[in-house]
Amino acid sequence: MLIYNNTAMKSEIHEYPKNNFTIVSKTIKLFVAFFVLISFSGCSPEDDIKNPNLSEYKLFEDFTSNNVDGDPINLAGWTNFSEAGTVKWEQGIYYSDKYAEFTGYQSGQASNIGWLVSPAISMNTYENEKLAFDVAQAYVSSTSNSIDLLVSTNFDGTNVIAATWEVIPFTKPPLNFDTNFDFFSSGLIDLSGYTGNADGNIYLAFRVKSSGTNFSLDGTWEIDNVRIVDKK
Repeated sequence: MLIYNNTAMKSEIHEYPKNNFTIVSKTIKLFVAFFVLISFSGCSPEDDIKNPNLSEYKLFEDFTSNNVDGDPINLAGWTNFSEAGTVKWEQGIYYSDKYAEFTGYQSGQASNIGWLVSPAISMNTYENEKLAFDVAQAYVSSTSNSIDLLVSTNFDGTNVIAATWEVIPFTKPPLNFDTNFDFFSSGLIDLSGYTGNADGNIYLAFRVKSSGTNFSLDGTWEIDNVRIVDKK
C-alpha cells in the first residue's frame, strides 16, 4: 500500500507493469490532492517477496549509505574489483534515488570489466532462498556490453579471478532508447540449489563488460534493491 499525503513535486520510484516486465521509473510527480490512497497487490512474483522486516532478509542492499554521486562503491563485506581497466562500480544518485552503476564511458581504456561481489551469504539457515533485484541500462546497444549475475562457492573474499564463477540467468531490460535509465525487475531467481562452501556460504557477483574507446560498448548498467529471502 502506498500513501501520499499532501505531497508536491516529489521524486518517486513508481512500479507498474510494462511489456510483461516490472518497470521502476525515475519520475517527478506532482500530487495536488491532500490525501491519495493507492493499494495494490503484487503484479509479478518478485513483488510478493512481501517486503519483510530488514532483519528477515538474508541479504538486502539498496546502496543508500553514500551521498556522493560517482564515489566508488565501498560497502562493508562487498568487493569492488576492476578486472580490466581502472573503472569500478560507483554510487549513482538521481534526485532521492540511489543505486550502484558501472560504465566505461570516457574512461579512455579499451576494456573495462568491473565486478561487484556480495558478502558471504549463508545457505544453512533456510531451504528456499530466492533472489531479486532491480536492473537498468542506458545507451547499451550491444549484447557484448553485458551485465552478468554470477555465483561462487569458493571465493576467498579477496581473489575474484581465482574463484570459480557460474553465470545465473535473470531477466534483463530491453536494449532500446525508450527504456534508458528505467529499472526492471530481475524476476525471482532460485538459489535453493546451492549448498555453499564448507561454511555453507555462497557469494554473488555482478560483472559488467564495457569500453571507454568503443562507442558501441560504453553504455551504463545500474542495479538496486538486491535482496534475498526465504520464499515459501
